[in-house]
Amino acid sequence: LKAGKPAPDPFLLAAKCLGFDAKRCVVFEDSPSGIRAGVASGATVIAVCTSHPREKIENCGAHFLVEDMSKVRCEVRSDGLLQFHVSV
Repeated sequence: LKAGKPAPDPFLLAAKCLGFDAKRCVVFEDSPSGIRAGVASGATVIAVCTSHPREKIENCGAHFLVEDMSKVRCEVRSDGLLQFHVSV
């Protein structure tokens, strides 16, 4: 990596290694720099309030903000794609 978080490089590299465009990925993050990196990568970002209080991460650009992972449900659709359900 040339740059770490908050640069998008870690997420772009991970997506590339997995054979995906980052725009088709979902990032779960609990830190301001990680949230910003995920957003900068083009991924959908779900911020989780497990390491930082809500007020520290709520303005970092995440698409969704949840208290913990119990608010996120994932299911496999009939076409094989994953679908996330987020309760905020």
